[in-house]
Parts: sequence; C-alpha cells; structure tokens
Amino acid sequence: MNGLIPTPDPLGAPSPTIIFQLLGWLTLVLHFAFMNFILGGTLIVTIQEWLFGHRPVIARANSLMLKTMPVALSMAITMGVAPLLFVQVLHGQFFYSANIMMGWYWMAILGLVTVAFYLIYVLISLRPLDGRATLLSRLIVLVNAAIFITVSLIFTNNATLVEHPELWAKIHAGELSPLVMDTKFWMRWSHTVFGALAVAGLWCSGIGLFQKRYHAANREAGEWMYRNGLYWAKSGVFLAMIVGFIYLFTLGGDTLKNFMGNGFMFVGWAVSVCTAFVGLALMVMATIKKDQPKYYWAAVAVVFITLFGMVMGRDLLRYIALEPYYTLSDLTVRPHVSSLALFLGTFVIGLLILAYMIRLLWTVPGDPPTDGAPQETPAAAGESIAAPVEEAAAAVPDEPADEASKVSDQSDDSVQKEPDEGEEPKPDAPQA
Repeated sequence: MNGLIPTPDPLGAPSPTIIFQLLGWLTLVLHFAFMNFILGGTLIVTIQEWLFGHRPVIARANSLMLKTMPVALSMAITMGVAPLLFVQVLHGQFFYSANIMMGWYWMAILGLVTVAFYLIYVLISLRPLDGRATLLSRLIVLVNAAIFITVSLIFTNNATLVEHPELWAKIHAGELSPLVMDTKFWMRWSHTVFGALAVAGLWCSGIGLFQKRYHAANREAGEWMYRNGLYWAKSGVFLAMIVGFIYLFTLGGDTLKNFMGNGFMFVGWAVSVCTAFVGLALMVMATIKKDQPKYYWAAVAVVFITLFGMVMGRDLLRYIALEPYYTLSDLTVRPHVSSLALFLGTFVIGLLILAYMIRLLWTVPGDPPTDGAPQETPAAAGESIAAPVEEAAAAVPDEPADEASKVSDQSDDSVQKEPDEGEEPKPDAPQA
C-alpha cells in the first residue's frame, strides 16, 4: 500500500509550512467566493427560469445574473490557480495521485467548464433584458446547471480520494470504482451545494443593490433581486449548517475526537460556526430593514469570515485523515525568500487591481435620475432648436445683405425681419 503513495517533494518548501497554509486558506476563500456564485447562481437562475421565467421582473433579474457570470467564472478559474500551487507544496503527492486514480473523470473538467462557459454567452444572447424565458433558454440553463453539478461532484470525489489512501490499492487493482459515493460523500457534497446557494444569494442581492443605485430602468428588478437573494442566502446558510453537522458526525467517533479541540485550526472552525449564526441574523435584519444596506454588507463580511474558518476545519480533517501516512513535519523546509517575495508581490498587486476595478464599477455614473432631477435640454446635447423671436431679431446684422441672401422659404411659424422705418417694403423675390 505504501508503495502507491509518492514520497514528499525532495525540493521541500521554500518557507515554513504555516505560511503556505495561511496563503492557501486565503486564496481558497477567494476562489470559493466566485466559484460558489457560479454553482449556486446557476441553480438559482435555473429554478427561477423554469418556475417564474414568464414574469417580466424575474426574467430581467435572470438576465442580469447571467450577464455577471462570464466575469465571475473567469475570476473563479484564475483564483483557483494559487490554491493548487499551495496544495502541491504541502501534500501534492496525495492530490495528484487522486487525480490519476480518477483518470478521465478528472480530465473531463476542462471540457465541461469550457462548454459551460460558452453556453453562458449563448444564454445572454438569447435573453435580452426585457425578454422572457423560452423553451430553448430553459433547456440551455438546465444543461449548464447539470454541467456545474457534475464538476462539483468530481471535485468532491477527488477530495474524498485524497483523504482515503487506503482505497487506492483496490482502485489500482480494478476492484473498486474511483467514484467513492457513500453516505459521507453525499453529505459533504450537499454541504458544498447549500453553501454555494448562500453565497450566490448574497451575490444576487449585491447585483440588485447595484442596479437600484445606477440603473433606473432596472430599479424594480434590482429591488426584487435584493429581497430574493437574501431569501436564498438565509435558506442556504440554514441548510448548510444542518447538513454540515450531520456530515461531521458521519466521520466516526475517532475522527470526531481528534477533531475537537485540535489546535488553532479547530478554533478557526469553531469561530466560523458562531459567525454563521451571526450572519444569518444579519441577513434577517437586512430583509426586515430593506432601506438600510449596512446589514447586508455586514452579512457579507461575516460570511467571508465564516468561509475562512470552514476552510481551516476542512484542512484539519484532511490532516487527521492523512496522519497515518504523512504529516507536515515530514516536509523539508529549504528557505528561499525570493520566490515567496515574488509571489506575495504579484498577489498583492493583483488584489489591488481587482479592488480598483470593483471600485470603478461601483462608482461608475449610471442612468440619469428620473424623479425631481432637471433633465438635459436638447441644446445642452448639441441639438439645434428655434431661438426666441427677440434673439432672432437681435442676431440680424445692421447692414443690408445681398438680395440672394434674403431668398428663403416662407412658413407660418418662421421669424421674419421687419423693414426699417421709412423704408418701402420690398416684394418677395420670385421663387426659382
């Protein structure tokens, strides 16, 4: 059995392992923030598209959600690179061995995500902002939801194989399928999906706030998205907490005993359980006091802390499962400050650029106000308008012009020049 587990990387880690653990947790939370919106948001749009897609407000809300997804999926993929690098340093021999065990299931992720990416653009083209759901759009969004659910199942299966090297021998011998879908697997996957619904609900509310603030035409849809997103978030948090505790107790008494009180990682997880309740209360307050978005933003901050603590608990369970085969103390540390400094520099610059882009998006001028605000006149826009009679008369030069310059079409509402005093009126010039 031990022969199937590769030895730790002989190059070792360029810095103490705690640094890579902290960076891995932070980057994984950033990845989850976007990935959960894609998974949960696709499920939300699918349900709303099939059940309520005939209602104009909900149809517009679905279109606004879909328009956000290409950027969010790109960010999810980009943010997922760094956690993989830290996994490779800390316990890459288990992660990549599990990938090989899964074979084509793991390789299928690339094709599935690519297809889903293009289907989002197809949905956007099929769904103008004021367009209602059609049979084709409903079928495509259903296919997309099935793709992202499949990808989530593959990732959950990979995480399960990483933590159970005792299964590798039977999988290698062909006696066991690489798809380990037992009760613990389904509890773990359900916890992931419900958590994704919670995060996606907060995204939905945030998009609604943005539309209310900057786009008057989408005000009604924005208000609906804000309320509906909070309902999804509250439901997702509540269900994720229930399923999470069930999953924890399915791990067995020995694992649970080793998990409870096991260092600062357990403390981080325990804090996240408390913040989950606080976040749920803040979401309730945001629903009651819809005109005070401070409760919504507080809930977003608390959920971010909750995700960080949950990631710490997830890693603790992984190290407990791998303890008979490997511990972080087995990894050689070979200090190499320049590589770590290079990563930290580029990582911080990337976060600053991302924050700047979000700030630009949130402060960009939107539609002009429609209630009680002065509207822009055509003259201000460069359009020509008829001047008052007095201004037209004042604009006429004192010296007489040529006869040819006085030839003009006459109309009932045209402004005519009055002859000077004592001057005989001249007949109109014949029309050419």
